Amino acid sequence: MKIRRLLGLGALVGVPVAAYGGYPALVWAAAILQPRPYLTDPNHKPLVAVVIAAHNEAALIGAKVRNVFEQDYAPGTYTCTVVCDGCTDDTADAARAAGDDRLQVIELPRQRGKLAAIRAALPHARGEVIAFTDANVLLERDALRHLVAPLADPSVAAVSGAKHINAGPEATYWRYERWIRTLESASGSIAGADGALFAVRTSAVDASPVAGAADDLLISLRAAQSAGRIVIAPEARTTEPELPIARESLTARVRTTSGALFALASLPGILGPSSGDLWWKLAGHKLLRIAAPSVMIAGAITLVVSARPTRMRVTPTVWAVGLALAGLSASTSRSLGTVVQVAGYALLANLAALIGLARYIARRPIDSWKPVRPPQPMSRVQESSARRQQ
Repeated sequence: MKIRRLLGLGALVGVPVAAYGGYPALVWAAAILQPRPYLTDPNHKPLVAVVIAAHNEAALIGAKVRNVFEQDYAPGTYTCTVVCDGCTDDTADAARAAGDDRLQVIELPRQRGKLAAIRAALPHARGEVIAFTDANVLLERDALRHLVAPLADPSVAAVSGAKHINAGPEATYWRYERWIRTLESASGSIAGADGALFAVRTSAVDASPVAGAADDLLISLRAAQSAGRIVIAPEARTTEPELPIARESLTARVRTTSGALFALASLPGILGPSSGDLWWKLAGHKLLRIAAPSVMIAGAITLVVSARPTRMRVTPTVWAVGLALAGLSASTSRSLGTVVQVAGYALLANLAALIGLARYIARRPIDSWKPVRPPQPMSRVQESSARRQQ
């Protein structure tokens, strides 16, 4: 009985500690003991094709296109392609109104999914590097320049930008994520690029279809398998407004989780020693986090079942679950403390991991996508970005 309780406690407490504490400690040690520096040349300015896949982004796409063309990158050395994935609003017209002769707009008659939209842009992308970016994020004026600088090193196949969220618990989470990715990058590859902004050598871009796969993870990992490593450019900053913790936000996170699993399953050998340091980083950064909620639930059930009937009172486990539920219900209130909001965000992320894993096991990929946008206007994000540059 004691062994069963120990196993239950280990599953309930040990697995999340390993995922969010043990793995960062491991990549920190790897960065110190086995550093893998790479060349970053600020004067490296290859021809870049910027690709934006958009679905019903009429309210944001104009500001996004202007933001791309305001980059301090060398004039005449980059273009922008906007792919309207089955848009039913004025996304295409808004993009054209904001662009110039460097802009190309492609309209797909029906929604086919983000990976298919990216694939439609590739024949039109001219350049040595393709930079992918989301419609709802704004780039710092020097983001593109910093993004391509590590590609001066021939061992680098892909570069991820540094995602920043304006406020809220998601901002805290992404500070933690940037720290981990910086450590991963120092010792080899990061565990996949982030779709807000990432760049890949054109020769290494492969957007072949995989049902339900996350486009950013799939494309960056394919590049790493064929051409080198994935690193982060901490100064290639993007700014994004916080998302509301709501049903739509949960749906987006479920799509991210299931998309990661479908992407990894399509890449033979990516979780084996032949992938270098990627296998254990993907296992620690992606798979352990996705598995943690299921293992924690199993641990909680084991503790309850192994408890004596006379001791079936309100245990610390029940208190912990109750506090987490309270955090979720209260996290929509801006007046509450950061700790409670972060607890609610963590519970939402774990719930998304559970549902995403279930969808993967049931082979129910999510290819269609609906943008999840907060009520905060893009102008507020632009103002915040401008203040940081002053």
